[in-house]
Amino acid sequence: MDRLKNCMCASLALIVFSIFINGCTTPLIVGGMSTASSGATSVSGSGTKIESYQIADYKTVISATLQAAKTLALNVKKETIDIDQASFRFSDNNDRTVDVTIEQRTETMTYIQVDSGWFGPLGMGRLLMRQILAELEASGQSLEE
Repeated sequence: MDRLKNCMCASLALIVFSIFINGCTTPLIVGGMSTASSGATSVSGSGTKIESYQIADYKTVISATLQAAKTLALNVKKETIDIDQASFRFSDNNDRTVDVTIEQRTETMTYIQVDSGWFGPLGMGRLLMRQILAELEASGQSLEE
């Protein structure tokens, strides 16, 4: 009986620690990580960040990101576009923000990260990532076959 009690206490401590470190999403997403993929597209998330590597050129991903923000009627709070890295801060009408970072990794591979922040709108971040991927697919310029 004591062994069962110790095991239950250890499990509860692990859950509380996970919630403290990763936020409330931990019990819903085992280990704080979820993955969805179709073809060569892969999206993963941990805590408040969602990331994806796409078979698409850098400029196409930037265009898809801006179109996704337009489709979702998000406001552009910050926009920085350099040769191989771009960053954006988008907000909704309640001024809740999501940051997007885009990095060119190769001529045909681009990294996308959507970060909702510790107390930010995680659902809005997920929706924005889904919309970016939908805009990439709709553009017909994705290099994924």
